Amino acid sequence: MYGMQPSGTRGVPFPQMANAAAIAAAFGGGLPPGISGTNDRCTVLVSNLNPDRIDEDKLFNLFSIYGNIVRIKLLRNKPDHALVQMGDGFQAELAVHFLKGAMLFGKRLEVNFSKHPNITQGADTHEYMNSNLNRFNRNAAKNYRYCCSPTKIIHLSSLPQDVTEEEIVNHLEEHSPIVNTKLFEMNGKKQALVMFESEELATEALVTKHASSLGGSIIRISFSQLQTI
Repeated sequence: MYGMQPSGTRGVPFPQMANAAAIAAAFGGGLPPGISGTNDRCTVLVSNLNPDRIDEDKLFNLFSIYGNIVRIKLLRNKPDHALVQMGDGFQAELAVHFLKGAMLFGKRLEVNFSKHPNITQGADTHEYMNSNLNRFNRNAAKNYRYCCSPTKIIHLSSLPQDVTEEEIVNHLEEHSPIVNTKLFEMNGKKQALVMFESEELATEALVTKHASSLGGSIIRISFSQLQTI
């Protein structure tokens, strides 16, 4: 794992890099526009956060869309800054590419590669390496394929089988206005799409409600690349 390597170690470019098979399956042997696949820095510096509303778990919920999270550290001397260590350099590059300039809690995020090769474990770090909420431990190709910048539409899965649209709206209503919802079944499992008035509201719903409990189920939320529902 890149995060465990000393700072002098060089990463290797696609397709020899970690998760090469999943990456090739997701992107048809190529890479998304703007992604080089040669980055070997796996720690990301996030700045211009809203310190009154952000915490490590909310950052995890957002950044885990683009890769597995090793650990996160909010900087005490700069409360609007945080370090996020991703599983490898490719995942960090996806996060920087897709999240740079995203709006969250009234702030436009700055997302850049950190000069630190990894985050030193300590009392002020939150550990996520062994979290079962990391999305890329399984179905990695599918998760890579779904990587995108924040959109107005979120996709909800792992829903209770008897869930209703009203219950979903009630669960997310603090992030209103909600424009539209669609509850459907795929492979025998209930899923939903929820469209918000802006990308920022959808992002706030995702970072706040991913991995929350609804009807006894821990729901999963990602961005949808659909234009409308």
